Amino acid sequence: MFSVILYGRNDSHGYNLHKRAAISFNALAEVMSDPDDEILFVDYNTPDDHPTFPEAIHDTLTEKAKKVMRVLRVRPDEHARHRLQTHLVALESQSRNIALRRSNPRNRWILYTNTDMLLVPRNKGESLSDILGGVPDGFYQVPRFEIPEMLWEAAFDRRDPAGNLEKLRDWSVRFHLNQVVHNYMPMKYDALGDFQAALRDDMFAIHGFDESMILGWHCDSNLAARLALYRGRVDTLVDKVFGYHCDHTRVAAANNKGRATRMNDQDRYIWNVATPYIPEQADSWGWPEVEIEEIRLDRDTPYQRFTAGLDRAIEPATLPFIQSSLDWHLYEDLTYDLPHTLPFVCDQVVTYPRNTSLMLVAARADFVESFAKAWQGMGFTGPLLIPQECEGIPAGLPGVERAPFDVQLAKAELFVFEFGLATQTPTEPVRTGRGIAPLDRKRLKVVERLFKRAAAREGDSRPEGRRTARRFIGVNVIYNKFWTTFTNHVGANINPFCSQVLAGPPRQDDSMKGKVLKFRARHSI
Repeated sequence: MFSVILYGRNDSHGYNLHKRAAISFNALAEVMSDPDDEILFVDYNTPDDHPTFPEAIHDTLTEKAKKVMRVLRVRPDEHARHRLQTHLVALESQSRNIALRRSNPRNRWILYTNTDMLLVPRNKGESLSDILGGVPDGFYQVPRFEIPEMLWEAAFDRRDPAGNLEKLRDWSVRFHLNQVVHNYMPMKYDALGDFQAALRDDMFAIHGFDESMILGWHCDSNLAARLALYRGRVDTLVDKVFGYHCDHTRVAAANNKGRATRMNDQDRYIWNVATPYIPEQADSWGWPEVEIEEIRLDRDTPYQRFTAGLDRAIEPATLPFIQSSLDWHLYEDLTYDLPHTLPFVCDQVVTYPRNTSLMLVAARADFVESFAKAWQGMGFTGPLLIPQECEGIPAGLPGVERAPFDVQLAKAELFVFEFGLATQTPTEPVRTGRGIAPLDRKRLKVVERLFKRAAAREGDSRPEGRRTARRFIGVNVIYNKFWTTFTNHVGANINPFCSQVLAGPPRQDDSMKGKVLKFRARHSI
């Protein structure tokens, strides 16, 4: 019957976002009763090494919410085309259009709302699907009522949407919450963007939201102005459903800077709108040429992929714990426990697109073999690029491509550099003061040399069309001789030794620029 369209990203937009969103997602699913109903959440510009926002809070969602939710992930590299045009990190018109174009074509209605709304049918036994199924064609708005923060934050249970809706029926009377705030037409009500129901066919006919609106604010008002022209009127469903917003004004949202807030021009996009159509984006709205990842929370989550990969690569521990040490005299010892370290490496990559091409440069052959198994087990279809300069790599590993480093560099979208000892055996105790054998020294020189070359050439060697910096993951680079080497070239956090892993993009500060220039001069790049 209807598709709810929402957008956001895995950040802290506004106050207590994770609770507001869980309350809203679960409440929206609760009022759905048609098998075609769906919640489309566009996760826009979440960093590649993070899960999407719904994945991050999936444990707080009801089974029904997980079942009806489709997550459409827009990667940072897709947003990069707009980076110089806007200060925003998430674009509303683009997000809503991406979802609209990919919405269920069997649904008659598109409902635009936000991630902190609860919709309460006025007839207790009625669903929103029933309501929208019984009204004539049109364009409908609903006034927004506010819920004081203390009520939703302290009294709502995220996973009890039926109970939350019942509380609102009581609170609205006890605490006088229901105040209708009228607005200038075509914005029938204040904060109209929290409930706008339009026919899916109408939205396609007028070319969706206006994607030239990239400064924030008034996207909903522009849509109302255009749909009012297209339909000839604006109708209301206030007699059938109330909309409640989890107020979060204690802390200003990122796009709210008071008088300094940058907004789309009201005259251009509201008062001077003369046509419902946007012919200049008739063929491009919603990014039809872009393959958008889709994630379902009721199956195939990153956690499931992560554990499947590790189960394929390592066996369960047989000891209650293992031991290591930070003693100063062990600084030169590069031994590490592979089964302990591998989960932290996989944790760095599991959220990337499954078709990612990853360059793996390693000294330890058993690390390569274990990571290749985990990579396949996590469902990645992209190749593991292992430069021919790396020796001792087991033959016949699935998904592995061998070629010279310079050939593979322009294909790599992600890097893993492993600084271990090729001569370390699986049963050997770690960090006991072990020295470096000649074979170890030879292999490590190759890893270090290729690492520095990749970091120095990051800006001019990216795959065609890639706009954002690639991520470098260093294995066994904490509190040993390669700690400084790695952090001199990569902007990594200071991580605990226990994880064995550092990661980040190549550094862009002045000291790194000097290293790059010297490297290019030496190698005539």
